[in-house]
Amino acid sequence: MGRFLTASARTQQIPERGMYKILDNELYKDDDGSSNLHWRNFITDNFTWINSSDWDIRCSHGHDIGCKHHQIVKVRLTEKELWQKGFLKEHKGMIVCSDIPVRYLEVVDISGHKINNLFYRMLRDADCPKTPKYVQYLYRAGVCLNFNWFLTGKNKIDLSQLYNEEWNMQ
Repeated sequence: MGRFLTASARTQQIPERGMYKILDNELYKDDDGSSNLHWRNFITDNFTWINSSDWDIRCSHGHDIGCKHHQIVKVRLTEKELWQKGFLKEHKGMIVCSDIPVRYLEVVDISGHKINNLFYRMLRDADCPKTPKYVQYLYRAGVCLNFNWFLTGKNKIDLSQLYNEEWNMQ
């Protein structure tokens, strides 16, 4: 079973209505042991459901990345290596993730079906607050109705600009 490796999300409201900037890197370790990076400065609406951020918003961050770019960022290090290299560390009682250099990252194309399934797994594994099982099923079914998918995916992930605030505002 997967889990988030980093602490609860911190976001900052930006001037665009209903939009937020992720302040800290977030890492989700999937069922297969691979880790997905939701990078700081990514712009998101924080919605885990239609106009709602009732549950762990880290799940929406990962889903929004996949929907915007039709790609995700995988970390090519194990959890143990992330700790050993100092990218994962404890700070004020929370696990945080420093910027991971590009050489340890990989951009992976993802389909709408696969990003929706990843969203479900993140909801299943989220712990702040824990998402009830019926909500996991409802939200997974709901994201199938995201017809905006067909209008996105033109802006591909540029690893050299990943943490750049201006690039993320585009």
